[in-house]
Amino acid sequence: MLEDFIYDYAGYIAIALLFLCMALSIPVFVSMGIAAFVAALLIEDPLHAFRSFINISWQGASIFELVALPLFIFTGTIMQRTDAGRDLFEVTKAWAGSIPNSLGVATIVACGIFAAISGSSVATAATVGLVAIPLLLEEKYGESRAGGFVAGGGTLGIIIPPSIPLILYGVITETSIGQLFIGGVVPGIIMMGLFTTYVLFSRPRVQVAHSIPPGARWAITLRSAGVVLLPVVIIAAIYTGIFTPTEVGALSVLYVVALGLVQGRLTFAKLKGAAYVATATTSMLFMLIVFGQYFAHFLTFEQVPQSIAKAIIENASGVYAVTLMILAYVVLGMFLESAAMLLISIPIFFPVAMELGMDPIAFGIFAAIAMEIAQISPPIGVNLFTIHGISRIDLWKLARGALPFLLIQIAMLYVVYFFPEIVTWLPNQMK
Repeated sequence: MLEDFIYDYAGYIAIALLFLCMALSIPVFVSMGIAAFVAALLIEDPLHAFRSFINISWQGASIFELVALPLFIFTGTIMQRTDAGRDLFEVTKAWAGSIPNSLGVATIVACGIFAAISGSSVATAATVGLVAIPLLLEEKYGESRAGGFVAGGGTLGIIIPPSIPLILYGVITETSIGQLFIGGVVPGIIMMGLFTTYVLFSRPRVQVAHSIPPGARWAITLRSAGVVLLPVVIIAAIYTGIFTPTEVGALSVLYVVALGLVQGRLTFAKLKGAAYVATATTSMLFMLIVFGQYFAHFLTFEQVPQSIAKAIIENASGVYAVTLMILAYVVLGMFLESAAMLLISIPIFFPVAMELGMDPIAFGIFAAIAMEIAQISPPIGVNLFTIHGISRIDLWKLARGALPFLLIQIAMLYVVYFFPEIVTWLPNQMK
C-alpha cells in the first residue's frame, strides 16, 4: 500500500521535499537536486538514479544556447563599471526637462535603456539607482517613491531584450531565443510607457526647473551616443537575423570594451573586476539551471506537470486558469528569486498554457512579466534588497513605493493573455 502510494506520488513528494529544504534555508539549487534525487531513490535502484542524475545534469550544462548567458552578464558588469548608468540618466534627465515629476520619468526611461543592454533587473536597478536615488531624494520625492521608481523601473531588465530569464525560458521550453527577444520589444515599450505615465501623474507632484538649452541637450546626447545606441544595435541585429543571440552577446562585450577604452573609463582592473562578478553570477545561474533541469526532468517523468495542467483545465478555464497562474506566481515571488522561480514554475505551468491555447512566445513574455513581479514582491524581492543595500531605505518603504508597479505588471499579464498579438506580431515578421 505504502509502496504504491510512493510510486504514484513520487513527483509530489519531490515538490514537498523541495519546499522543506528551502524552508531549512538550503540554497535553491541544492534543494532542487536533493528533492529530485531523494524522490528518485524511492522508486529506482541507487545506481540507476545516480546515472540519471549525472546524464541529465550534463545535458543541462552543455546546451549551446547558454553561451549567451555569461556574455550578456559580462556586458552588464562592464557597463556598471564604466558609468553607463550616469550617462543614460544624464541624457534622459536632459530630455525630460521641467515637466512634472521629470526626474522620476528620467529614472524610468534610463532603466528601460539600461535594461536593453544588461538583460538583468538587478544590474539595472543597482546601476541607475546609485545615480538616481540621491537626486530624487534631493528633489523631495521621498524615500518610498525614490526607491519604488528605481525598483519598478529595474524590472524592465527582464522583459526588454536581451533578457537573461528569456534565455532560460527558451532553453527549458526549446523556444527560439531570438524570437523571444523580439517578442519582448513591444510589451517592454508598453510597460515602460505605463510606468512612465504612472510616475508622471503620481502625487505629490514635484516640479523643478531644469533649464537646459537645446544645444546642451544635444551635446549631452551626443556625448552618450555610444551607450544610447547599443540597445538599437542589439535589437536590429537579432531582428534582421544577421546575428544569433549568442553572437550578439559576443559583439556586445566587444562593443562595451571598445567604448570603455575610447572613453578612457575602462582599465584592466575594472575589466578584471567585471569578469570576476560576471563569472560568479554565471556560476550561480548554471547551478540553478543544471539542478533545475534535473528537477524538471523528474517531474515530467512522473507526469506531474501534465496532471496539474489537467486538473486546472478541468476545474477552471480561460481567464480563471490564468488568474490561478497569476496568483501562484505572486505567491512564489514572495519566497523565490526570479531565476529559481522560473526553473521551478515553467515545467508546471507551460503545459497549462499550451492547454489554454497560448503561443509559446506569448507565454514566455507572460512568464517574464511574472518574474518582474517576483523582483519587487516582499519579503524576498531581490530588487528591493538591492536598492536597500545601496540606499539604506527601509524595505517596507521600498515595497510600498513599488506596489503600483506590481499592480501594473499584474494588469499587463491579462493584456498579454487577451491580446497575444502584441507579443507575436513582431516575431512573425521575422519568418
